[in-house]
Amino acid sequence: MRGIQFLLCVPALFLTGAFSTGCEDFHTPFYDSGDGGSGGDTGGTTGGDGGAMCAGSCLAGKPAWFDGLSLFWIGPPADAPSCSDLGLSEGSIGYADPIAPTECPSCSCSPAACELPEAMHASAAKCANAEGAFASGFDAPPGWEGTCTAEGAIVANVQCGGAPCVQSLTIAAPNVAPCKPVTASDPVIPSPEWGTVARECVIWPISGDGCALGEACVPFRRDGYAACLYRQGDHSADPGFACPSTYPRSLVVYASYEDTRGCEPCACGEPEGAECAALVSVFKDGTCGGILGSITLTTSEPGCLDLPSGSPLGSKTASFIMDQPGSCAPTGGGPAGAFEPTDPMTLCCEPDPEPAE
Repeated sequence: MRGIQFLLCVPALFLTGAFSTGCEDFHTPFYDSGDGGSGGDTGGTTGGDGGAMCAGSCLAGKPAWFDGLSLFWIGPPADAPSCSDLGLSEGSIGYADPIAPTECPSCSCSPAACELPEAMHASAAKCANAEGAFASGFDAPPGWEGTCTAEGAIVANVQCGGAPCVQSLTIAAPNVAPCKPVTASDPVIPSPEWGTVARECVIWPISGDGCALGEACVPFRRDGYAACLYRQGDHSADPGFACPSTYPRSLVVYASYEDTRGCEPCACGEPEGAECAALVSVFKDGTCGGILGSITLTTSEPGCLDLPSGSPLGSKTASFIMDQPGSCAPTGGGPAGAFEPTDPMTLCCEPDPEPAE
């Protein structure tokens, strides 16, 4: 799995994938024009005494609970216009409606495999008393496929503590090799996208000139732009929180994110239904001539073969007489981690404009 964090402070950087180590504040402090009031004038206004004119709309000012009042364009990122179209500079930028899918490939398991026994040792006692007796190694080579091998040969009449070293031969049981996980393809974790952008066009400083007490003079808006109150943090679930009636449209946007999306590793359970049996033969010479004896071994337990005392152990062969490896159930492989938007800001904006008739 992986962990990534991007800062999405400048629209151009987010849209092009470029990176900057510096980021502006997520909001800009604006003029506090009071704790309430109502507005909504759609034309320029002057004060009652013929004073300064509001070249825009008189809207309800910022309640003290909010950090500021500003102008935001809200919509699909690809459609976001430049603030320069309004003669304004760009401020903070936030995103909502993340699109961050994770596609994990299907996970399966290869069959388990029967493996021939490799561990063998001669004992200086017959099988009935072999446990604890002096032992000499007669192991087969690693990855043995059962062909004739003189690996670990022991010459005749070798003595171990006054007794012949070779009186019996103990052979390990055939082994069932575990299944191996198989994935159909690589995980698909596309770069995250956002369905909505809230781009601030800075209108600071805001004044109340030409407006009633408690109102703020906000520039005229074009389609897609709205005056919005904002406050740092996600307050949508705060008890008692509600957007003011003059700014009823609520939206939580984010300035950055943490991305730990990935896929769990595939794994396989224990083999089930495996049945393995092997015939092992030992010989006097190094070319599998002059057989000393043979034994059939299953996966349930090792076997022991009594031999003439002092016999040479020159070579051995093995072959499967039952090779039913069984199968394993796959586990894991599903999505892991998460895409988590961070650094939230809560917006309360003007209502959506009425549709044209």
